This record gives sequence, C-alpha cells and structure tokens, in this order.
Amino acid sequence: MTCAHGFAKYRLRNKCQVPFARNSLFGCCAQKVPDTYFSAIPKIKRRAQLSCLAFCWIVIGECSLAADVTVSPVFLNLLEQIQVPALVEGPIVSVQIKEGQSVAAGDLLARIDDQRPLFRTRQFEIENKIAAAKASNLSEILLAETELKVASANLQRALESRKKYPDTPSQAEVDELNLKVAQAQQHSERAKTDQQLAQLAQSLADSNLAAANHELSLYRSTAPISGVVVEVIAKLGHWVRPGEPIARIIRIDRLRVEGFAIGGKIAPGAKDISVTVVVDRSDRQSIRRQGKVVFVSPEVDPNDGRQRILAEIDNSKGELGPGLRASMIIHLP
Repeated sequence: MTCAHGFAKYRLRNKCQVPFARNSLFGCCAQKVPDTYFSAIPKIKRRAQLSCLAFCWIVIGECSLAADVTVSPVFLNLLEQIQVPALVEGPIVSVQIKEGQSVAAGDLLARIDDQRPLFRTRQFEIENKIAAAKASNLSEILLAETELKVASANLQRALESRKKYPDTPSQAEVDELNLKVAQAQQHSERAKTDQQLAQLAQSLADSNLAAANHELSLYRSTAPISGVVVEVIAKLGHWVRPGEPIARIIRIDRLRVEGFAIGGKIAPGAKDISVTVVVDRSDRQSIRRQGKVVFVSPEVDPNDGRQRILAEIDNSKGELGPGLRASMIIHLP
C-alpha cells in the first residue's frame, strides 16, 4: 500500500477534509493548514485532521525505511585463494595436477621423494603390531593366578590336617607350602606389572607410528581448499625447499562483492541482509545473483561520506568471475 492510498482510505473512514497538495507538510500527503482554518472548525474535526497527519507521517516513515539501496559500481573478488607451499626439502617425483583442473580439499597435488620416511613408517608399523600382541597376551597373568590358587589350596588342606593329626604334615612341609604361596603371589604381581608395561609399550608404538605417518604426509602436498588450479609452479624433477610454492588454487563457487554506499543508510555490523547483484554483459544480457551482506564497515570516509560493504553470492555454475564490474541492490528489512 502506497502512502497516498493509505492516507486516502483514512480520510474516507474518518471524513477528514484535509486536501492533497504539492506543498505538503510532510512531503507527499497532507496540505499545510493555517491556524485560522483550525479555529474555524469544530475541535472534533481538528483532532481528526491531526490524526490524519500523524497517520501520514507513520506511513511515510515506513515507506522510507523499506526502500532499497543501490550501490554502483561494485566489483566481484575472490573469496579465497591460496598458494600451496612445500613443507619439506627434496625433489618432486610426481605432479598430479594441471592448470584448469578442479580439485577437492585433500586431493593430492604433488609428491616429494618420500622413500626414507616410507621405510621408517613401515618399521614402526611392525613394531606397533609386536607391541599390540604383547599387550593383548594375558597367559602369564592366568598362569600366575592358577599357581596361586593351587598353592593356597594345598596350604589350607595341610593346616586342616594338622588340626586332626598333629605333626602331620610336619612343620617343615607347612613352611614349604607357605613359601610356594608367597612365590605364587609374587609371580601374579610380576605378571600384572609386565602386562602394564606391555600396554605402555603399545602406547609408545602408537605414538611413534603416528609421528611417522605425519612425517610421511609432509612429503605429499594436498589441496587445502576446493577450487580450480590456476597455476602449477613446481615441475617434475625440481628441487624444492620448505615454503616454496607448488601450485595456486582459487575458489570460484562463491564470490565476494565489494562496494561503497552512502554512510548511515545501513547500520554498521549488519549481516544477513539480502542483496541482488546484477552483472551486465557485452551481449546485453544481465546475470542476477542473490546473496547476503556479510560485513558493513563502521568507518565512514570523511571525504565522500561512504562506507565499505561486503557481500557474498553463489557462483556454483561458474558463470561469473573475479574482476567483473556490477551493481548491487541492498534490500533493507
């Protein structure tokens, strides 16, 4: 509903006689009324006219708040790009990519000679299996528990026999049975300690294997993001050092839109405001993409009174590219 329509309906409902005019008090709806006019009409009609004017002010305010803001020009930029570096020193023995190839995060880009760390990893894998086998072997504990059980039973029978028949068995035989019980107890404790040490050895083997696998992964350069390879820097056989770039990858499935709007129209820090980005092409066909505002700068340039605005749009079809010039319509809530 426009301001004029809303005010007209309100006039008819309240029988308000305030005419429309160009030199209105609030810019579009009600004509400025002189004081002599107000004094000549009843108070009830004057109140109705004031109500009409207040209604116009509210409608006009709502219309102005709901207006869209157009920012032009804006520019499409890359949302993310990265140069993948080498992490270790050595010769490149394999290159798995080429310019223009799409890659997913984690895909192998190139491999540096990794024979030595590969052998070390296999060694730790074998040591880990040995440690796991020892940690899972409970035979010593079970044997020690059985020995303790048998020795304790023999001692108990000997003591019960001496109650019925003194000196049968003799005291020396009873002492010998006590010794066997003590030895069985020591054997059981030692078996449990050995089992704990075996478990710690397995933990150490696991740590060594994880470290070896991590070292091996450093020799294999992988894509940290999904995108398109735009430059392959390292070539087969080249010797690289840590930090030297291997390839450059850009992300084009989403693009960043950057522009400057008149300060004060959008609150600083506002996010998730819908925008429409329009890109005019040379074939007179325009491409429209929907997006969201992700950043509104709290700083306003004192020279031209503008503030920086960033938005993001979807480009999964790949029809747009960084560097294009466009216009952006910000749909204020």
